[in-house]
Amino acid sequence: MQGTQGRAAGRRGEDGGETRRRILAVAAELFATKGYAGTSIADIAARMEMSKAALYYHFTSKEQILDELLAAPLAAFARLAERAETGAHTPAELLAAVIDTTVEARALSGLIGGDPSAQAVVNRSRHGDARRINDALAAALARGAPGEGAAVRAQAALTVAKQVTLTVLGDGGPMSAGTRAEILAAALRALGAT
Repeated sequence: MQGTQGRAAGRRGEDGGETRRRILAVAAELFATKGYAGTSIADIAARMEMSKAALYYHFTSKEQILDELLAAPLAAFARLAERAETGAHTPAELLAAVIDTTVEARALSGLIGGDPSAQAVVNRSRHGDARRINDALAAALARGAPGEGAAVRAQAALTVAKQVTLTVLGDGGPMSAGTRAEILAAALRALGAT
């Protein structure tokens, strides 16, 4: 629905970009509490106090909302992969950056965690990008890893850095410096670096 000044329905005086940001925030909250499959467009629209038609002005589907929510963390990992490809980082620096980026992205990882329908959206829309990013990070780590089997150990180190970070943090607050150091040490051991 268009307002008198060409804006989609939203709060008075709010531009379309701000309305989109609010929709994304509300959707993230609902996906986290009700799950992706348990949240409907109607739920999001109701929480936004707008009609479904007004919401559809901003997003064509619930899949598009999830895809956009996942775009920011994926972009952060893509930037990290680009920096890694320069070879300017040691394995320890790169794994520390992976841990830090995972911490920043953890809130959104909870949106897809155990929800098969959300995982299906990710697989359709973002899996190829995520795989390329992961492969670039692993290749950069493998270049700095000693001996045979470096590629396998690089994947193991990435898995430790990401998954252990997510597991340790759970739904909790910030990560302590000591916990970060322990995860980094475990990832470096998986890589074969000390």
